[in-house]
Amino acid sequence: MRKSLALLAACGLLLLSARIGAAQDAPAWPGRLGAYVFEVTRDGDPIGTQTVTLKQDGEKLIVTTESAIAVRMLGITVYRMHQVLTDIYQDNRLIEVAAETKDPEGLRAGKITREGDRWTGKIGRQHRDFECGCEVSSTMFQMAVLKGAKMIEASPLELRSVSIEDKGPETLDLPEGRVETRHFAVTGEIEREVWYDPAGNLVSARQRGSDGSLIQQNLLSDPQASRAAGSEVSD
Repeated sequence: MRKSLALLAACGLLLLSARIGAAQDAPAWPGRLGAYVFEVTRDGDPIGTQTVTLKQDGEKLIVTTESAIAVRMLGITVYRMHQVLTDIYQDNRLIEVAAETKDPEGLRAGKITREGDRWTGKIGRQHRDFECGCEVSSTMFQMAVLKGAKMIEASPLELRSVSIEDKGPETLDLPEGRVETRHFAVTGEIEREVWYDPAGNLVSARQRGSDGSLIQQNLLSDPQASRAAGSEVSD
């Protein structure tokens, strides 16, 4: 079980990757600003929450993903994890990724920054240095920037190779109502499924842990107070 949850943490929990099949399918960047709150479950049992916050700060878009996980068995907490991942964009371009994770293995923190297509930095005492024209990390908060066969896995700040399949439209029944979504499957060094709403924001995701357990994330609330299936609600 611990291996399963460690994998979940290393991957930035729910935040997965996908690619737009055609430019006209991409929603306006960056979708709706504000806080998106998710419930995280393991084999159907709640184990915590995750909040993804999109904030505009001048020319920069700051995306913060904060996760709090606590797994209990027979009333005893057997695993606890707190994680904050930060993606910073400028001119629609990913320029910095930072991570801070506290779990039974201790505290790990670091960041990498971009100069051209070269990424440098460190996490703990480990240095990072690689080339990538990456425009998205594994937080995968927004469908519009998802492209390419490489991405930065946010928690360890490492480069990964992926393949993305557009599985088409799908209607999901979420706690806040029925939502028309676009479904993508990611395979390769990261393997997950992810669903985005008509505005391009993440609403659901799932992946298998190393022990075969099913990790699921579903949107509980977002900046839009209510939804009509597949349509935006006017102010």
